[in-house]
Amino acid sequence: MNLSRRKWLLRSAFYGIPAAGFGYGSGIEKQWLDVTRLEVPLSPEHAALAGLKIAVMGDFHHDDFGDPRLIRRAVETINAEGIDLVFLVGDYISDDPAAIEPLCEELQNLRPRLGTFGVWGNHDRWHASHVLEQVLTNAGVRVLSNLGQEFPDFCVVGMDSHWGGVPRLKETFHNLPPGKPILLAWHEPDTFDFHTDPRLALQMSGHTHGGQICAPVVGPLLLPEYGRKYPYGLYRKDTAHLFVTRGIGTLTIPARFLCAPEVAILSLKG
Repeated sequence: MNLSRRKWLLRSAFYGIPAAGFGYGSGIEKQWLDVTRLEVPLSPEHAALAGLKIAVMGDFHHDDFGDPRLIRRAVETINAEGIDLVFLVGDYISDDPAAIEPLCEELQNLRPRLGTFGVWGNHDRWHASHVLEQVLTNAGVRVLSNLGQEFPDFCVVGMDSHWGGVPRLKETFHNLPPGKPILLAWHEPDTFDFHTDPRLALQMSGHTHGGQICAPVVGPLLLPEYGRKYPYGLYRKDTAHLFVTRGIGTLTIPARFLCAPEVAILSLKG
């Protein structure tokens, strides 16, 4: 009898703890929106950016268990912050282009002062980015793929996905004015090591989901190619910063653990 009870307890622990963790990760944390507010200090040569307030979202994977209510809450949060620029850092879908329509029904309600800009993720480029672009454009998102846009005091740049597309960094930067600081969106964060242009003030990336499933102390259990060096958060190299969002959606399994969906609000400070 004691042996049977001991076996039952061991089996309950073996199967029950993972099941409880998955239940929490899928039923609670996956729908729990974190708002991350960070101040990004600027070098003197990038002072023209001081005062800008930027929202960053990415990795929606809306066909993989996407939740319109979560996106709606994220949009409402951004609109309440008085944002100047929104950057969507890619992976709107996993593999089904039809998912872009319901996603954009929510994204079209973004109201930044200067505009919403998007770049391609590797999943977008693997699965018909040309189908997605028109829907995003109709929703008010300007897609930048190896393109820049000038503002009076700065430029915004979006690069094609490094893993799924054909980025042309040197050519794109070469076509920008020499004296203006640059805000760069590029899906894969490890590309931060690919450039040293002194005009770059901030790169914004996603791709890693922050690990999506993390362990206490250990951190992310699995990270993708081109997302292993800079998994999440704010990093600095010389006079440039990199911010990596942990994203808002899920991939493969409908759960997050110690890595809640995120909207990031970045305040640029002189």
